[in-house]
Amino acid sequence: MYIFEAEINNKRVKLYSNYPLKNAATAVLRTLKMVSEKTNIFSPTFALNYGWARFYLSKRMEKNSPCYIVQTADYRNDPISLRTDDCSDALIVQNMQVDTNVKAKVQRPEPTLYSDTILVLKEAINADDVYLNRTEPTKDGDSGWYFGLLNDEMEGQHDHDELVSMRTSELMKFRPEALRVLQMPVGTLAVFHENVMTALVDKDDNPLEFTTEEDRKKYVEEKRTAQANGDNNSEEKSEE
Repeated sequence: MYIFEAEINNKRVKLYSNYPLKNAATAVLRTLKMVSEKTNIFSPTFALNYGWARFYLSKRMEKNSPCYIVQTADYRNDPISLRTDDCSDALIVQNMQVDTNVKAKVQRPEPTLYSDTILVLKEAINADDVYLNRTEPTKDGDSGWYFGLLNDEMEGQHDHDELVSMRTSELMKFRPEALRVLQMPVGTLAVFHENVMTALVDKDDNPLEFTTEEDRKKYVEEKRTAQANGDNNSEEKSEE
């Protein structure tokens, strides 16, 4: 478990993650510090909506000294009622969405909360080839996103009982990669084969850049090589 810390208003604040997501964790802590200048973030009722996620602060005692633990909603179980000290999921989604926005050169992201709803074609949940399309939200709490079947001959003609409205956090259970596009603007269409995004276009059908699976594999391999070279250099120096 990785621990990230900050001092805010003379109080110690700690954030836990299973992964070394320093940039994402630092961004959350920095935002909490900014918000603390105008709001009492240490109030039991405080909650911070940051991107897709929601964060809270829980007071604890460590060695007779008070500190505050950053919590987030438990997106894999019951995000409305349950909280967790493990912020990994929230930080991962944050990185995914930032990466997508930057690659696609999105000027004004349109945030979607984990609690906002998405309309899903039931048949598409376990299908290999699906798409996400964003239209104007129809009400508060509606993300505007539709999750459908690619090359659907019945598109727009499905009966009500063939569709289901669910929180966007449910995507984590059957298509987690889809979470990366949720801040994209109205009109965006993203295509997925299984859990890999294969196409991304804007409202005018212009193709947008995105990080491909090959890009990610190359990045991981380069990182491993760099780390291995670093270890080898350390060994050489120690031998000297």
